[in-house]
Amino acid sequence: MREPLERDSEIAHIREALDAATRGEGRVVVIEGRAGIGKTRLVHECRELAKQRGFGRLQAVGDALESAMAWGVVRQMVERSVSRYSGEIREKILAGPSGAALKALDDAALDPSEAELARTLHSLWWVAVDLSSTRPLLITVDDAHWADLSSLQFLVYLSRRIADLPIALVVATRPADNSGPLAQLSVSADRLLPRPLTTEALEELVDGHPEVVKALHAASGGNPFLTEVLVDELKALGLPLEAAETATKIGGLGPSTVFRATLGRLPANAVALAGAIAVLGSHADPWQAAALADVDDLPNAVEALTAANVIVTGEYLEFVHPVVREAVLTGLGPIARASLHAKAAKALWEAHAPADRVAAHLVHAPKGTLPSAAEVLRKAASQLLAAGDPHTAAAHLQRAVDERPNDAALRAELGRALLRTGDAVKAHHHLKAAAAGLPDAELVAAAASATAVLEGPQAAIEELTEAIAARPGGESRLHLEARLAVFRSFLPDRRQTASAHLSTYANLAGSTPDERTLLGLLAQMGRYEVWPHDEVRATATRALANGAYFDDATGSIDAMVAWLVALLALMAADGVDVARREIERARLKVRAHGSPVEFAMVTNASQFLNWRCGNMQIVEAEAEGALAAIAHEDPVAQVIGLRATSTHFAVYAALERGDVEAAQTVMDRFDLEDPALMMPTIWLHEVRGLIALARGNASRALEEAYRQRDAMAAVQVDPPTIPWRGVAVRALLQLGEPAAELAAEQLGIARKWGAATEVGAALRLSAHARADARLELLTESVSVLEASPSRLELARSLVDLGEALRVARRRSDAREQLHRAIDLAGECGSAVLRARAVEALEALGDRPRRQLVVGAESLTASERRVADLAAAGRANREIAQELFVTPKTVENHLGRIYTKLGIAGRRDLSRVLA
Repeated sequence: MREPLERDSEIAHIREALDAATRGEGRVVVIEGRAGIGKTRLVHECRELAKQRGFGRLQAVGDALESAMAWGVVRQMVERSVSRYSGEIREKILAGPSGAALKALDDAALDPSEAELARTLHSLWWVAVDLSSTRPLLITVDDAHWADLSSLQFLVYLSRRIADLPIALVVATRPADNSGPLAQLSVSADRLLPRPLTTEALEELVDGHPEVVKALHAASGGNPFLTEVLVDELKALGLPLEAAETATKIGGLGPSTVFRATLGRLPANAVALAGAIAVLGSHADPWQAAALADVDDLPNAVEALTAANVIVTGEYLEFVHPVVREAVLTGLGPIARASLHAKAAKALWEAHAPADRVAAHLVHAPKGTLPSAAEVLRKAASQLLAAGDPHTAAAHLQRAVDERPNDAALRAELGRALLRTGDAVKAHHHLKAAAAGLPDAELVAAAASATAVLEGPQAAIEELTEAIAARPGGESRLHLEARLAVFRSFLPDRRQTASAHLSTYANLAGSTPDERTLLGLLAQMGRYEVWPHDEVRATATRALANGAYFDDATGSIDAMVAWLVALLALMAADGVDVARREIERARLKVRAHGSPVEFAMVTNASQFLNWRCGNMQIVEAEAEGALAAIAHEDPVAQVIGLRATSTHFAVYAALERGDVEAAQTVMDRFDLEDPALMMPTIWLHEVRGLIALARGNASRALEEAYRQRDAMAAVQVDPPTIPWRGVAVRALLQLGEPAAELAAEQLGIARKWGAATEVGAALRLSAHARADARLELLTESVSVLEASPSRLELARSLVDLGEALRVARRRSDAREQLHRAIDLAGECGSAVLRARAVEALEALGDRPRRQLVVGAESLTASERRVADLAAAGRANREIAQELFVTPKTVENHLGRIYTKLGIAGRRDLSRVLA
């Protein structure tokens, strides 16, 4: 087959994309154009070129009917790769990536939670990684404008993570809106826009008189497919292409006229079969189509349609082009289409076809088509919700409610689906109606969620308060109390009311999800309002309930945020042992089946834990890992919060290494995104101030400290764990201004909180501001910090105490403190602090052993983590899965590691790292 005419530029782009994929540099190509312009031909050409290069190939074609079926296009890709095999070969394929993909889709259908979609996308991405691990992979999707939403979301997910994979993704679509997955896909793609053929190209395509060719060009607009349709019709009418007078006949032959004429010349059974194929959609089973059309002589009908160039045959019956199918559907009319859809739904239901396939026809069929229509639609809607398509799910549920208008539970499901679409008005209507029919606390709470979207948290609070007053005690009421507490947490000016409300639940055991929600909010409140830390620690421990709170949360990203906040409260209260067990348990679950966002949440908790304990190398590795994992996620509030927290800890770690430029780079990278204001972004003023202090810009540091103070005052919080006063005091002292009063404030807040870490740090801060009591305050700081989990805070106080003792001419005591500080600072990974301690010792005449950055110590934090996992025997793929990066990233890390360590490969890692 010759190359398509006037498509040299497009084919060159496709060749370059395939060549790049061969080099391990993934590419996305979007071919966009109107129907018949030649997109499918370019896709076919791409597949042929990939076949010549030895690519693995997955393909799918979007279909208008299947657009309502969850994961339809993805399933099509996988099932096509399996269907042509049988026996041992088929079993072997299903034991590999293809089977993993089908399992991921089956598992997703069982869990309609929002979080499951993210996990499924990540699982499918790993299938693509595995399929491309032995040879480059081409994935093509034709007619993507008809692809189901969940599959399009996967294509977007893959396109954002394709850069270092040997994968070419080629998508053909008609012009799309400026929003939605197809628009997102185009952002990272090489976008090809095939132009209409010129008259010169048509002369080469059509062997006819120049006037005929000119008329064909005018009638078709240079559209290759429509040109062929017109040529076929001229031949059927007996009009010679070589005769100039034929040109005058072409003007009245529009495409719709041609299709009607084509079908009009066919026998009735062939026309009926065409209608059935059009209704059934792509991949129509011949016998099913014949039954639907009441065609007795299937072979003759198929032969007639094939001869007329209406369909192509194979395992399935398919139209030669979607334009032909659209014309057939238009010709049927609405009543005939609805009747055929009804027959198809009944036949599929009797054949025990999947619910989503039956539902795809039910929504186009008259009401009452099936007695079980509502249940079929409900099941299909559940699968669509799991696949992240609440709009189609809501449409299915609306139709189900039309079938059974008095079913309150069904109306409740519709309301919840509408909430996920953002249509709070309709959601509120259905949820309120459902709650009246089913006095269920969860429905009342869901209705309040819709109220909050429509009228704000205050209106939802009033609605819930009224509902609670009308209910006796028990679990039902407690559910509403928990939801009320959540809404109150959104209103800073209602903090005292919320605090008083939550305090009544301080003695809950944490034995139910609602109890754990209330306790988690209470722990957060206690941290922000500076309650005694031991009370907060006990409350947070009960909320976490040995992993039960995490299990409650795994269906919702918002709920996971609540889990994370409770865990942070526990660690801020020095409950590090319980927190460590909680994090490891969560890490194992996320590693087994989690999404990048869930990974980042657990990693954020681990960053806080290791920062609290002073393990700065681990902090840096985990901050880098979390930022890498969510680098391509949509910037929703939760993702922004995770990036802010990881940025915070990455800056801490860089400053401890003494790399101010790296700290500034990390901070600048976050600030470029223009993030929304929220708690994690408020805390970033502290690290901006620390960077300014490291640069010697005390005025800028003070400005950042005061910005944090003002932002915290606006939401009525003042936790001691991220102290703006610490930056302010150091800045004031550099400026020669008095700072003792501000330092005393911080010490007062820390003593109120009571955790050894904050009290010890605040004592050290006061020592800086009060020269008259420096030695006494630093001695007390060290004493207090001995009971703290924070070795880094202890090392800081030891260095300050050693310097103070040296000034006081207590040389022997100073040496003891400084030697210990050097050891601790080295263990914590603080090169800056260790250098200070070494300098102080040298001022005493000692010459401590210098740290040489050689061998394993020359590795970055992320490299050391990869090296440790490799030395433990993990394969590259296992390391990549654990760290939520690509195998190529691991490979690149290992290459740098081997070079730095001067070794040939992983066999020598254990020896060098020991």
